[in-house]
Amino acid sequence: MPNYRVTIESRTYEVQVPDPGERPVRAIVDGQVFEVHIQPEATVSAPTVAEMELAHIPERVQAVPAVTAVAPPAAAWSAVAGNGEVTAPLPGTIVSISVAAGDTVEYGQELCVLEAMKMNNAIRSTQVGQVTEILVTVGQRVQHGEPLIVIAEA
Repeated sequence: MPNYRVTIESRTYEVQVPDPGERPVRAIVDGQVFEVHIQPEATVSAPTVAEMELAHIPERVQAVPAVTAVAPPAAAWSAVAGNGEVTAPLPGTIVSISVAAGDTVEYGQELCVLEAMKMNNAIRSTQVGQVTEILVTVGQRVQHGEPLIVIAEA
């Protein structure tokens, strides 16, 4: 498994990439799992191995918000589909649900906790809005990309 040391805004992170060919790429940053979506550049041909050096990756990827300073250390962010569905960022088991239908949620608020690879990952809201539907139950196994919660924009 490739291991990298990445410095962003003077903070150094240990990054593991189990399968660099996977899409989206799953990166483990200081023990936290993140999805990284590679954005193609229209004017660039297929990158060489040298071009894929991690120092160049911030210019080539769009990471889920968990890599920003807003996220607490033990947080996993989830994608929100265009229809307001919060989806699982990785496969695992739902161990708790922190919101109910009708609740108003803020950006970064914990929605549920997903256990994956023996780690609890807080799934946090990436938008402000009202929870309209809870699609999972405690103890339920979910797959990557599976809808968990629906949030209507405020």
